[in-house]
Amino acid sequence: MRPAILALLLAAAAGSARGAAPSAALPPRDLCAEAGIPVERCTRWQPGIPGGIPRRTKICATLDAAALGDGRADAAGAIQSAIARCPEGSVVFLPAGTYRITSSIMLDKGVVLRGAGPAATRIRYDSPRDLAAVYVAKLWPEYNEPAVDVTADVPKGAMAIPVASTKGFAPGDIVQIDQLDDPAYVDHGGCRWMKRGPNRGDDRRPASPEGYRAQGQTVEVIGVAGKTLRLAAPVHLGFRAALKPQVFKPTGPMTPSGPTLKYAGVEDLYVTGGRNGMIVMMNAAYSWIANVESDGSPATGLGMKGAHVTLESCFRCVVRDSYLHDATEVRQGGGAYGLSVMSQSSDCLVENNVIFNLNKPLVMRASGGGNVVAYNYVEDAWTGAMPSMQETTIDGGHASFPHMELFEGNWAAHIGTDAVWGNSGWLTFFRNHASAQQLRSGTAPETFDVAAIGLEARGHFMTVVGNVLGVPEKGLVYEVRSNPPGTGQPAVYRIGHRANGGNGGGDSNAYEDPQRPGTTARTLLRHGNFDFVTNRTIWDPAIPSRSLPPSLYLTEKPAFFAERPWPWVDPDGSLKLRTLPAKERFDLLQARRPSR
Repeated sequence: MRPAILALLLAAAAGSARGAAPSAALPPRDLCAEAGIPVERCTRWQPGIPGGIPRRTKICATLDAAALGDGRADAAGAIQSAIARCPEGSVVFLPAGTYRITSSIMLDKGVVLRGAGPAATRIRYDSPRDLAAVYVAKLWPEYNEPAVDVTADVPKGAMAIPVASTKGFAPGDIVQIDQLDDPAYVDHGGCRWMKRGPNRGDDRRPASPEGYRAQGQTVEVIGVAGKTLRLAAPVHLGFRAALKPQVFKPTGPMTPSGPTLKYAGVEDLYVTGGRNGMIVMMNAAYSWIANVESDGSPATGLGMKGAHVTLESCFRCVVRDSYLHDATEVRQGGGAYGLSVMSQSSDCLVENNVIFNLNKPLVMRASGGGNVVAYNYVEDAWTGAMPSMQETTIDGGHASFPHMELFEGNWAAHIGTDAVWGNSGWLTFFRNHASAQQLRSGTAPETFDVAAIGLEARGHFMTVVGNVLGVPEKGLVYEVRSNPPGTGQPAVYRIGHRANGGNGGGDSNAYEDPQRPGTTARTLLRHGNFDFVTNRTIWDPAIPSRSLPPSLYLTEKPAFFAERPWPWVDPDGSLKLRTLPAKERFDLLQARRPSR
């Protein structure tokens, strides 16, 4: 990619990367109620770092670009040494240059790794080792202490957890709470990863001999009183004592600042060459990735296998104003993901990014609630194994059990959930534009599973409000929820398909009975959505409200919209779609890209 082009692409984002987030203040009113959404379908979405990403100004170390930024020297040792000697709250600065590294960078303390901008500072992971390029983590966590039993029900919205013992817990601890799967709404689907279960496997968490624990949440302890842990954020979906909830935390490797990394950041740089992901943020809190280009193309960089960005067991982490694109090979199987929020990460913010040309550009996998995915341009999801299938561009549920997550103001071709590795529940899609038409990159035309909103089988209490769906004159029907017409009919809504899904597969032509209680169709709420098939906004007659708030997590216009109108998606207005800043940046890039 040409440096001047990338500079133009990201210039609009640069001013917002360090700004205070309006969402940091507790909303003074019930935004869900204003939208007519029942309280049981909502949580308090207040994601990210309170006050926004900190502006770190103390430069502790500046690398010698002449000696280490020529693309030939191995800069890994010098970068790691600088991180080790710099105090928390300071910056390790990489001036303009190309920094070749032959071992992963471990950002294992609360410092910022900052470049001179993605067009100027480049990190190239040049190693055969099957690792990510950058880890924002204190190595792999250990769990040497047993999980502690929760002694009573913990209702939705609770700010405290009663436990059998508070020994070993202290204010500032980042912990996880989970419970055994509730068969009333959790479908395990064969997913044994990213959660506790009978096998420890590669998840490294304490084993749960009694069964899998797909529903979980990452929380911060702000107080310990008697046998109660007080929390910094509410419980997003209640835990029942009958399902034996427990609390556990990482215990190592121990350092003076504790086992969970806090206030670390990666800013203003380009990275390529990840062999098992590009940037992995693991057991981190209040940490961020901002104004980063992650380039997985072997044509312009060194390629990428895995996921560009992974948030694993994170609390209040932020990914914003970045550009994640391409992979060494775009196929299913986890080797061409964009951004993955997983392992019961909670209250994180993914905002104002461009994610492009991947198998699963944005995916939630056993995430923990309270996360917000907002105002991103996510495009061109596909797989080389089945190029005629329309992949899900924003996948709200791929591995059980994402819940109580908000997707707001995004532009994507195909938004929904899947049943490949289990189900999800209580997800809200608000004021998005889903076109049902991938940009594609010269690959074969899509002929099946085409939809603007695709909610596969066993989705529990999905909420679709205030969206603009489809595009004019593209042969869509309003809804498909049976076979026939099946997967070959493009639709605005595709509901309840892959009823045989699980264990990594499923039959696209198998649909749930939409009249059966508990199915995706029966628990779905649709309200105030405009589509280009009926050419009207359709309101739920049972909901009296016909007025939608601008946002379900913001109380004022976000800074990165600048002078542009907000909200940019207006299903009941004369102009349905305005300008999404992330899409505007992408279009600017495409206009200046040389012809292929």
